[in-house]
Amino acid sequence: MASALLGLLAVACNGSSGDSTVFTLAEFAIDGPERLGSGTSTITASNVGEFPHTIVVTDSDGTVVAGSELIQPGQSADLDLTLDTGTYQFTCRIVAEIDDGTFIDHFEAGMLHLVEVSS
Repeated sequence: MASALLGLLAVACNGSSGDSTVFTLAEFAIDGPERLGSGTSTITASNVGEFPHTIVVTDSDGTVVAGSELIQPGQSADLDLTLDTGTYQFTCRIVAEIDDGTFIDHFEAGMLHLVEVSS
């Protein structure tokens, strides 16, 4: 099932729209560019999965730079970012209870994407 999801993710997750760079959220991965230019930009987080997700951007010190509200399946959210040069983590920070009563942490399950920002 995981390989099928990753294959679907690879097919559905490329490109950008207008001036916005797209990051795609699904179970349990974030797909997007590995490099961005420094300065101000807009990203679009698109949830192509079947569960709600968030996107949280942190710098190398662990400081939250930006974060989204809960993004429902099939929905998107735009984030305006101002990024200095460095490495940033784009993560989903949801912990949710699943059917058998256990909890799954989306970040620990693989929803982490590193982005290098340069001038």
